[in-house]
Amino acid sequence: MINTLKALSDPHRQNILRLLAQQEMGACEIIHAIGLSQPAISHHLKLLKQAGLITSEKQGKIVYYNIDKKGTEKFFSEVKGFLEEISCFNNILPRPSPLRENPRLCEFLGLKPSVCEKEL
Repeated sequence: MINTLKALSDPHRQNILRLLAQQEMGACEIIHAIGLSQPAISHHLKLLKQAGLITSEKQGKIVYYNIDKKGTEKFFSEVKGFLEEISCFNNILPRPSPLRENPRLCEFLGLKPSVCEKEL
């Protein structure tokens, strides 16, 4: 999931995905649409492919790129699972901090009280 999030963090890669969501494209078409150099587009395509978000298919001398539907579904499932794990989609409140019951907990843990008293 981390590699996919990193791949999605770049606006150029997001634009490439938007283009590929509409139709398959060759590298030259992507270069023309995005306006970056061939090496830059090649780098972005490589990262998107490593993240499992796109596929490539060589036909003759031309390589065509597409959205990887299985890869994007897997990523969506991972994100959904993570958000459910951290309780974003339920009404259960997290337990209160043990520090509320024992204000001297920082000292017990070997930390200066000021660590717990200020916002980091």
